[in-house]
Amino acid sequence: MNQEKAFYRGGGSAITSGVRIRPLEALNLGALLALSLVTLVFYGSLPDPGEILLRFALMGAFLALMVFLSGRAARLPPAIRVAVDFYPIAFIPFVFESLGPLIAAARGSARDELLIAADRAITGRDVTVWLEGIVRPWLTDLLYLCYASYYFIGIILGASLWRRSPPDARRYIFTLTFSYFVSYAGYFLIPALGPRFALASRQHVTLETTALSRAIATTINELERTKFDVFPSGHTMIAAVVLLVAFRRDRRMFWILLPAGIGLVFSTVYCRYHYVVDVLAGLILAVVAVPLGDRLYDRWTAAASGTRSLSYIR
Repeated sequence: MNQEKAFYRGGGSAITSGVRIRPLEALNLGALLALSLVTLVFYGSLPDPGEILLRFALMGAFLALMVFLSGRAARLPPAIRVAVDFYPIAFIPFVFESLGPLIAAARGSARDELLIAADRAITGRDVTVWLEGIVRPWLTDLLYLCYASYYFIGIILGASLWRRSPPDARRYIFTLTFSYFVSYAGYFLIPALGPRFALASRQHVTLETTALSRAIATTINELERTKFDVFPSGHTMIAAVVLLVAFRRDRRMFWILLPAGIGLVFSTVYCRYHYVVDVLAGLILAVVAVPLGDRLYDRWTAAASGTRSLSYIR
């Protein structure tokens, strides 16, 4: 990618005189600014707004450090250069964990009834209840493992792309981060808790009957403190984004990740985390987010380097 090389020779995208910033940091700073504005708007409704703003300030300082380091990437040790590109692995979870109180303050109570009604209109039933007919301990273990693969498949593809082409990896990391933020916007649109809570009274078959399924379910429940994370299905959206990018950029890795990706999407409903409508929304948004994220990245990079933007379809 000539525009990528020109971009990095120039140090990044010029924002102000003497200050250069990559698309990834600009995207993350924009997300922090938006969340900070939400915090200020609903300041009086939040239990500890000062703590939230302090967290965002520290995250902003971290991003400033990334801007500084990325401008000196050629002089950094190899391990630090990798960390400067892959830091969203740590940054995104901090953003996610900040969403819970903001969604509650901005949107109030859960609106699962909207998603339940949509599912019934689409399928004619409560699908998680209907799936009780195929629940088996071995299948539950397998699908919980698939569900947990969400935390790794994006990193696996990123590492594979990095070995093949660091510019492709940087573009992918930007697009993946963009996709996370799109899914987070959906959580504000329709806050919901999911079938495991909203349809608990209708579920009569226990899923977590083995040590493995209980361990995964408990760990996820404890680590993900943001519970209004149902619509769209972020797990589905991110799995689809990873597979779409892999199909175009790393076909071998696509075939390796495809079984886990398919199992992950099915597990979101089987394990009662999501409604069918969440999954459909996640798939649709992934199809939109990948080319849009790629084009945003290309145009931003081209604007800084003075070259023409690359089209996603080439």
